[in-house]
Amino acid sequence: MSASTAGGPEPQTLDEILDWHEGVVDALVAQRAAVRLAATMGSAVSARFVGMTLDELEAYFDLQRRELDRLTVLNLVASVEASIRADFSRRVEGKRKDPLAKDYRKWHKTLSSGKKRRPDFDEEGILDLVKENADRPLKNLVGRFRECLRARHWVGHGRYWSKPPGMDSLDPVEVFERCRALLQAWPD
Repeated sequence: MSASTAGGPEPQTLDEILDWHEGVVDALVAQRAAVRLAATMGSAVSARFVGMTLDELEAYFDLQRRELDRLTVLNLVASVEASIRADFSRRVEGKRKDPLAKDYRKWHKTLSSGKKRRPDFDEEGILDLVKENADRPLKNLVGRFRECLRARHWVGHGRYWSKPPGMDSLDPVEVFERCRALLQAWPD
C-alpha cells in the first residue's frame, strides 16, 4: 500500500486496489474450500458456520464475494475521482496554459467559496468541463466511467435507493479497465 504521512493523504493506485482485491478473493476461496470440506467431513467449523447446510454455505460465500466486488468497485472509482480532483487543483492553482486549465480556472472563478473548496465532480462539474474539451474517444471513456460512478454512489451512500441499472455487470476487472483507460487518456 501507499506510504502516508501522519494525517496526510493516503491515495491508492488502481493496481494496489486490484492487488488487494485479488488477495482477499484468494483468501475467501481458500476459506470457502476449507469450510466446505470440514462441513462434508463432519469436522469442526467456525461458530458462524455451525448448522449451515452446504447450500447455505454457498450462499454465504457468494454474498461475501459480491460485497467484496462492490467495495472494490467503490475503491477503484474513488481512486480515479481523487486523481481527477488532484489534476483539477493542479491546473487551477498552477496557472497552466492548456485549454482545459483555462476552462477550469474560468469555471472555478464562478463558484461559491464552498464549491471552490470542493467543486462538483460529475454533472455540471469537472467531468462536464473535460467532455467539452475532449475528443470523441475521451468523451466515450468519460461516459463509461460515469456508469461506474452510479455504482460507487449507490454503495458509498448506503444503498438506500434502488440498485442502478447495470450494477451487476460492473465487476472489479471491468471497472479497473475503464478506470485505467480513462486515466491513460486524460489530457496532460
